[in-house]
Amino acid sequence: MDLFAQYPFIFLLVAFNYALVIVSLVHLIFRSRYTVNQRLIWMVVLWLVPVLGPLSYWLLRLRRG
Repeated sequence: MDLFAQYPFIFLLVAFNYALVIVSLVHLIFRSRYTVNQRLIWMVVLWLVPVLGPLSYWLLRLRRG
């Protein structure tokens, strides 16, 4: 039973989510001006909250300026 052949859209959504998490983590580590505590909290949010974590990171970052 090949899950990718049966559900390609779900597989692509999951892959896109993990790619977005990785891009967000790299940005958080190397390019952000957050303190260490804020970075650790964002890392936990990015990994534990599947879709809303990366989305909220980028939206709140844009709002923060």
